[in-house]
Amino acid sequence: MTRTMCLAAILVTVLVPAPAARQSSMPPDWPQVTGQLEQAVLGDDAAGVRRARTDLLRLLAAGPATDRAALLHYAIAYAGWRLSTNPAVSARERDDLLDDAETRLKTAVKLDPEFAEGYALLSGVYGLKINFSPMSGILLGPRSGGAIDRAEQLEPENPRVLLSRGIGKFNTPAMFGGSLKDAEACLWRAIDRFAVESPAKPFPAWGRFDAHAWLGQVLARRGDKAAARAEYERALEVAPKSGWVQFVLMPALEKK
Repeated sequence: MTRTMCLAAILVTVLVPAPAARQSSMPPDWPQVTGQLEQAVLGDDAAGVRRARTDLLRLLAAGPATDRAALLHYAIAYAGWRLSTNPAVSARERDDLLDDAETRLKTAVKLDPEFAEGYALLSGVYGLKINFSPMSGILLGPRSGGAIDRAEQLEPENPRVLLSRGIGKFNTPAMFGGSLKDAEACLWRAIDRFAVESPAKPFPAWGRFDAHAWLGQVLARRGDKAAARAEYERALEVAPKSGWVQFVLMPALEKK
């Protein structure tokens, strides 16, 4: 259960500032919708995430230009990915949301083959599907790896790319390439990159909370409870209402 809920905070998938064309061509209400989306994510407000996703679908239905469509598909996929791990979401809706996110991210990277964030989040969506259906790892594991490899080729120092790689390394069995050491290195690098990325940058600008929460889990697994607790506390500084950290990760740490 902990692992499933952990993936909610996910994903995965570091962004250097997005190309100007992705931002400047957006409709006037784009900053408001994406701002509300991330506020809802950090506030554990599933209803707010749903509303933002509906608004994003409306913007997409209005027929955006190609240069803005990739980012709109990405934002809708991001919202669905977040919702898919909410405990109140049924298994059927969860699977539908992840299928939709996969389709939209494939569309996003087709529209913009240089979209590193799209590949990174796609890797995370595959990872979440594997978490819910381990047997699918035979097919989806290589797809997840291929997507994050492509993201790293495009933007190796993007914090969300590093975040997605770190989560993947943490959750993948060692026999298939997982590594606690590599996961920790990726997550520290992600945190370093987030430190120089302006919190006020346009969407996508998520991941600070996730990086600390996932690093805490890595540190907990290797037995450093004090350091893990410090990372969880840093995560709560970003998202004080996180039920995942307060009621899952922190209690699990105390039981170790």
